[in-house]
This record gives sequence, C-alpha cells and structure tokens, in this order.
Amino acid sequence: MALQNTAVPPLVGNPVAFQVPSATKPAPPPVGYLATPGTAGTAKSVPPLSVNCDTMAIEDILGDIASEHLDLEDTAVTDIFLDVGSNMSIKINGECVQVERVIEYSDISTILEQLPGDGPEFKQNNRVIFGQTLHRLAAVTYDGSITGITIRVGRSVSGLLPIFEGLVEQRNVLLCGSPNVGKTTTLREICKYLSRGKCLCLIDTSGEVCGELGNRCHIVGTSRVFRPVDPAKQYTTLLDCVRNHSPDVIAIDELNTKSEVEVCETIALRSIQMVASVHGNIQDLVFNPMLNKALGGSTQALVSDRVAIDGRKVVMQRTTRPIFDVVINITRGPDGLEYSFIEDVAENVSRIMQGKPIHIRRRRMVDDELLESREEVLYPCE
Repeated sequence: MALQNTAVPPLVGNPVAFQVPSATKPAPPPVGYLATPGTAGTAKSVPPLSVNCDTMAIEDILGDIASEHLDLEDTAVTDIFLDVGSNMSIKINGECVQVERVIEYSDISTILEQLPGDGPEFKQNNRVIFGQTLHRLAAVTYDGSITGITIRVGRSVSGLLPIFEGLVEQRNVLLCGSPNVGKTTTLREICKYLSRGKCLCLIDTSGEVCGELGNRCHIVGTSRVFRPVDPAKQYTTLLDCVRNHSPDVIAIDELNTKSEVEVCETIALRSIQMVASVHGNIQDLVFNPMLNKALGGSTQALVSDRVAIDGRKVVMQRTTRPIFDVVINITRGPDGLEYSFIEDVAENVSRIMQGKPIHIRRRRMVDDELLESREEVLYPCE
C-alpha cells in the first residue's frame, strides 16, 4: 500500500485496540481526568475477542483501487474517503492517511454501478448499507451530483460479553461515546445477550447494527429488527413496538431528538427495559438541552450562600430521575477500548453538575484478560 505515512504499527493483542502512535496523533481535549487513584484492579481470564468482516464486498465494488492500495484485513482500517480530484485517504488507527491515487469521476461512477441491486438507494440520511454486510456507504454531493464517497467498514466483534455481564440485566442502559468508537458494536452484543428468552425489539434505522435482511442470529441473537421508513420518525416506531409487539426489551441505535427521549421515558415507565446509544460522553449529554432528559433533565436554581458552590449561587440541578440506570462511556485507551460504567446515574449526574468527581467502574480487555478497577473521574462543569 503506497502510503505517505508508514509509521502506523501492525495491530497486536486486542483486535479492537486501534491506537495511533503518540508522535503522530494530536492529544485529545481533556473531557475528564482521574481525580483520585483508582482502587487496586482485578483481572480474570476470558476468551479472546473475535472480529468478523466481509472484506470481499468492499474489494468487489472498489476493484483495482482496493487490490492496489488497501489492506482491508487490517482491523485498524475504519473508513475510506474518495473525493473527485483528490487523493484517496483512509482512516487507520483514528488517523487519516493519504494514498497516492487521485480519484476521478469515472471511479465514483464505477463504484456506484458495482453496488448490489439496481444501484444505490440512498436513504433520507444519505446512507446505504450494501449487500449482506455491515458496511455503510455515504455520498458526498455538490450541486446535485455525487462527487465523493465515504465507506465505513463494518465489523462485528464477538466475545464482549464479559465486559458488560452482570451490569446490564434488568437495567435501562445508555451507551455513550464519540463516533466510530464502538457503540454499535457493543449494542449488537448486548442485544444478542438480552434477547435470550426475551422478546427484544431493535430499532435499526440506519441498518448499521445488523445490515440488510438476512441471517442475523450470529449478530443480534433472536432480536426482532425494525427499520423506520423515515429516519426522522424513529419515535413512531418506538411507540409501535410498545403498542403492538409485546416487547420485554427495546433497543435503539442513536438517540437524536427530544421526541425520542420522551418516548424512551414513556417506555421505561411501562417496565420495559431500554437500551440505547448516543453520541458524546456523559458530560456532553448532561449539558445538552435536547437530550439531557435521558439523565434527569436540568434546571437552574438559586441557592443560599451556605450551599453555594465556589461562590456560585445559581447552580444546575436535575429536574427528575434519569431514564437510564447505567451509563456506559466507551473510549479508546492505550490498550484498546475502555468501558466506564456509571451505575448510580442520578447521584453521579448531580455530581457532574456540581463540579464534583463521579464514581465509575472501568473495564477493558487486554488479550485474554478482563481488567476491572474502580475510580473517581472529574468532568469539568460548564
């Protein structure tokens, strides 16, 4: 592969451990930091993770571009960017790397023609899942014409059960994290686990959780999959599941609107277990007026001098109990994906609003070991 930057090391150990060398990756903004030393961690042996990816489907539509310039067996490759008049670039270990191959209009046309069926049928969110895969293709449009393509490489990861086992049963679960950090991957495994002996309805609006129609049992177990016709009306499909399909559990990938959060609240009040994902970390959600009702909402209150925080007499407070009982914050650490479980959501959200450290249980898998520690983390109060 003819890359301008060849400093990316091969992936070892954890197959979802996407790590960029410190010399080339800019330091992320400090959204949270360790407030006190964590308790002594524990470790236990677990089966190693297994990554499944239909690379042939991408090679088929990219043709010579893939065979000459890409190594799709490298699990660190997450995205492929093709724009007319520019070099192709790929995202490896979270870093965009240029490839010495200028994309032309004919390349874009050929790729679109190679898609299964009668060409791409882009949804209202400008995405399409192609073939019996988890790969996503999105169009870049300019003045009504498609001038570029983004391909998100979809992979299913088996073996994550030890990460969340014992912490998600009979609880409303919210997965948080930045884009492409592993929320959908984790949601698949949770759905597969919670669907055992239960009716689980999965709202897969974009098709990224389990792909197009086909054999999904190895991906989401016995989950029943629903796809709204209009992505802007996910909330109507949520209501339909409750009214007509007798669910024990409802899962949804990507909460986006206030209406969807309000429907989740209605569902939770009916003693139906909720599992959802959302972009951003827990601090982002606390201060997001559109979505923070998921964590109890917020309001400003005037307090006395005695209880004022750092001299501030106007403070934020929760307005109600959170919808979700446990928040799983997913991040990438030096050894791979890290899962921070925030279990007492009501108390910890209040602590974030007060500028106090929150209590988390951190779990991560390194090779064939599950590591766990308990820590206090401080998220700066906005």
